[in-house]
Amino acid sequence: MINAIIDFCARNKTIVFVGTIFAAAGAYYSISNITLDAIPDLSDTQVIIFTEWMGRSPDLVEDQITYPIVTSLLSAPKIMAVRGYSMFGMSFVYVIFEDGTDIYWARSRVLEYMSQFQSKLPQGVSPVLGPDATSIGWVFQYALVDTTGRHDLADIRTFQDFTLRYALSSVPGVAEVASVGGYQKQYQVEVDPNKLHAYNLSVGDVTRAIRQSNNDVGGRVIEMTGREYFVRGRGYISNLDDLRQISLGSTPAGTPILLGNVAKVGYGPDIRRGLGEFDGIGEAVGGIIIMRYGENALDVIQRIKTKIAELKPAFPEGVELKAVYDRSNIITRAIETLKHSLIEEGIVVALVIFIFLLHFRSALVPIIALPFAVSLAFIPMYLLNIGSNIMSLGGIAIAIGAMVDASIVLVENAHKRMEKAPDGIDRKEVIIAAVKEVGPSIFYALLIISIAFLPIFVLTGQGGRLFKPLAYTKTFAMFFSAVVAITLAPALMTLLLRGKIKHEAEHPVSKFLIAIYKPFVFVALRNPKTTIAIGLAAIIATIPMIPQIGSEFMPALNEGDILYMPTTFPNISIEQAKQYMQYQDRIIRSFPEVISVYGKAGRAETATDPAPLSMLETVVQLKPREEWRRVHQERWYSSRAPTFLHSIFKPIWPEDRLITWEELMAEFDKAMKFPGWTNAWTMPIKTRIDMLSTGIRTPIGVKIFGHDLTEIERIGMQLEQSLSKIPSTRSVYSDRNTGGYFIDIIPDRLALARYGLTMRDVEDVIETAIGGMPIEVTIEGRERYTINVRYPRDLRDNIQHLKEILVPIAGSPQSEMGGEGMSNEGGRAIEGEPPLLAGSNWAEVYNPWDNMQLVQMDNMGGGGGSKPGSSFPGGFSGGMGSTSMPASPQMKGSSPPQGSSIPEGGRHIPLGQIADIRIVTGPPMIKDEAGMLVGYVFVDMDQSQRDIGGYVQEAKRVVSEEISIPSGYYLKWTGQYELLEQMTKKMKVVVPITLIMVIILLYLNFRNITETLIVLASVPFALVGSIWLMYFLKYNFSTATWVGIIALVGLATETGIVMVLYLDHAYERRKRAGKMRDLNDIIWAHMEGTVMRVRPKLMTVGTTMIGLVPLLWAQGTGADVMKRIAAPMVGGLISSTFLTLEIIPVVYTYWRYWQIKHEHK
Repeated sequence: MINAIIDFCARNKTIVFVGTIFAAAGAYYSISNITLDAIPDLSDTQVIIFTEWMGRSPDLVEDQITYPIVTSLLSAPKIMAVRGYSMFGMSFVYVIFEDGTDIYWARSRVLEYMSQFQSKLPQGVSPVLGPDATSIGWVFQYALVDTTGRHDLADIRTFQDFTLRYALSSVPGVAEVASVGGYQKQYQVEVDPNKLHAYNLSVGDVTRAIRQSNNDVGGRVIEMTGREYFVRGRGYISNLDDLRQISLGSTPAGTPILLGNVAKVGYGPDIRRGLGEFDGIGEAVGGIIIMRYGENALDVIQRIKTKIAELKPAFPEGVELKAVYDRSNIITRAIETLKHSLIEEGIVVALVIFIFLLHFRSALVPIIALPFAVSLAFIPMYLLNIGSNIMSLGGIAIAIGAMVDASIVLVENAHKRMEKAPDGIDRKEVIIAAVKEVGPSIFYALLIISIAFLPIFVLTGQGGRLFKPLAYTKTFAMFFSAVVAITLAPALMTLLLRGKIKHEAEHPVSKFLIAIYKPFVFVALRNPKTTIAIGLAAIIATIPMIPQIGSEFMPALNEGDILYMPTTFPNISIEQAKQYMQYQDRIIRSFPEVISVYGKAGRAETATDPAPLSMLETVVQLKPREEWRRVHQERWYSSRAPTFLHSIFKPIWPEDRLITWEELMAEFDKAMKFPGWTNAWTMPIKTRIDMLSTGIRTPIGVKIFGHDLTEIERIGMQLEQSLSKIPSTRSVYSDRNTGGYFIDIIPDRLALARYGLTMRDVEDVIETAIGGMPIEVTIEGRERYTINVRYPRDLRDNIQHLKEILVPIAGSPQSEMGGEGMSNEGGRAIEGEPPLLAGSNWAEVYNPWDNMQLVQMDNMGGGGGSKPGSSFPGGFSGGMGSTSMPASPQMKGSSPPQGSSIPEGGRHIPLGQIADIRIVTGPPMIKDEAGMLVGYVFVDMDQSQRDIGGYVQEAKRVVSEEISIPSGYYLKWTGQYELLEQMTKKMKVVVPITLIMVIILLYLNFRNITETLIVLASVPFALVGSIWLMYFLKYNFSTATWVGIIALVGLATETGIVMVLYLDHAYERRKRAGKMRDLNDIIWAHMEGTVMRVRPKLMTVGTTMIGLVPLLWAQGTGADVMKRIAAPMVGGLISSTFLTLEIIPVVYTYWRYWQIKHEHK
């Protein structure tokens, strides 16, 4: 069938060329419309359930929200993992589905289960699904910078929330725009409990009055004087005066009691759990744009930039949008890296072909066939929605050299036939015969290269998602190169192979190669045992090198940007986090390689970000590498040669070079060493993927499963101490499960019974008067602001004041909702009370950029609040804020307010007399997985010094020797190591399958088991070069190197097929001529098949190997992965070529000699 196709295409050039034009048009359309991204989407299918229950502690959120949700979802179909995070007032549940699950099917299943567990949740709590995005959906981040200082952070946040956010959300492909930092404006009503008491009112009266005074109604339509009028009742609160003038009742004398008579009304900031900082200058409002699942990242970002440009006139004067993270940068850098490599490969391959053939028109055949076959590979890519990224283009890059092999062999064989053809014979017939002679075998060889990659498709998880695009594109490229070899190539050959063809014996390159190769192969054939022994020695010498090569899941993909994620103890306040982050950002920004720095403490307003305040995330944009600093490099002549010679040597061996990535990271890490902080240096995309797949943001992590948080923390602290001693460890940080501070108010049930109170009466006081309750939302056009009612800060800023809060006794007019008033009594003392941390009591906190200073705790119960009428802290009057570090707050007196008389009557009782108030420690965040409590230990190691696999093996040994794990608890090593283990298990299955498939195809080609085994012998010889080159380049075994080794199996097999093919032809020609009588005849026949046909063999190997070399010297985004794929292929081709040219002829010769001897018997 293949010969028939070759014959048809060679005789019908017009049909072939018309079909080629149509195929090229389809390829052009596919290339123009294919999606572009930096890397394939490696994230698992995830659905996030976000539940807000503001004001509740993490343990309460865990018990009543997270745990019921997690356990309800464990039985859902296709669930791979369910992880829960319980924080102050918020619950995050991440539902991870099996590989390949459709995201919208997964969201539908979760919605079904939500209807089941909704009844188990507290009243008024409504879980919602996060955006339909993946973990790498954060494609664009920006900061809004006020260059004039005329806008405060509240105004900028208002612009972000109600103008910019909505406009950017409308961009096609955007799933969500999350705000971060700044202050959300809020109407704050701070009631005076003494005035309420004087007017015989309660907080419940205030909240009820506000709710009843914030509403619009419609009165339908009336007709007057022939016109229709719509009736509206306008009652929305729109300013502070509207609030102040709300009526709460009247005095016995009929004087109205207004809200302004009993409360201070003003603007203030809502509670916040996150902030942003830009370039070390000060706070900045930011935004995170999250891309919808399955969208084209480059197109979405371009539409975002277009929309931002359209919105520029609407920006407040002096406010600029600074892009602090732009995914399109890494996309363009990655594509440029591969594009340059592809161009270099194409040029190098074309030069090799021309040098070997020295016939321009003949060289045009493979040179034309190569780009055409490459372009055809984009058609199935487009149809199957495989994007263009560093992995899919990498598949083409590693295939380019092998893709021209078929055309090279066809053209070279036609040259050989035309050299020997007698004068007057039809040139077309000679070409067709030459193509038919080698065409089927070459087609099988290319098919084997393609088939050898099929086992990659069984990879799952991150490895599968990363390398399947590469496997697809390489398979497509090789398939189309095989098709082009038997269709377009014969047609081109009949058109272009004209004129004088230089005889191979007269060809300078061929003469040189024959002169070198002939004595070697002659000696090898005459000394078979020595030759085979040398080959076996090479294999045996390689075996000890294998254990010396480390292992890792994947080499780091250098994204060009850095994500700095330091972690500190969990009791840090938001103001302290801001100060530390600003100082850290200022240091990082001082490096000349840095373009911008944007830090985030806490979380953004999105379900995709469960970060606590104790974990900072700083995105560092770096300049292109060619703009980095140059550092001194000692050369051989620097200290030995005379000074006057330095100027001669410097242009060749310069004494300076660009600082490396590893050196820059080391400088960053050294500059960012602060007491109480643990550093982690990573990259944005990698971190998002790792945190989703394993929950761990560092290369290695340990999960501690158990039932008691205190014991989990104890084990984690032991792990932290033990792992810190292991060489190559940068930092180790264990979750502090009991590091948060809590003020527990525990009512005495007997005391409550004596006063006729219920638990609900006391909890209303805690919830409303202390914590503050957002009771209404104002509607001011497009803007929405909450109204918050609570006591003034100075009545709830320390333990003593909390004890003095009055609780109304049942039956009093004020007991309806909440309590108010301050007692003249101090309340009863609490025995064994720990040191107080607020008000007149202080905690010492070390500040790395200042001397020891006393830092007051933040506002208790509200966080980030301020007094009505004053400027918002940190920015309402300062825009970006001052560049100097904020001073430590001044100490306030703790004495109770004076001048307030409290009416007698016994209708109130101090909170301290009916409740025990104490400061305790507890979990600031609770994590669970599959219904069990879990603690994380994050291990950041220097991967440039040590491989992950070797590190974890030593770490396991240290842990087993030093730490005793109690019954009911267990450890799970995770992070990149978990993925490495999964990959290793898969490769143990994949590699044997690959070999079996290659053996089957070889047998189908040769129909001879001996020839199949002879060709297969080239595989171990190929592995010799792979192992040695990886060892010298200090590459670890990884998914990337295994992909290169699997690709090498196909290439080595192709080399063996070409060698055996020419040996077969030489043997059969001599046999037909009757010249095959003894060993000498066989040796001379095989000398002809090897020496005289060395040109096509070296052309195929040379183009493949030289085509891969540009990947080894490539720099930039994605190059590290491509290098590790190309290295084992290049090394293997070198060794397999050398050993195949020597070993295979020897083995083949003596097999044929054995055949002849048995035939004569």
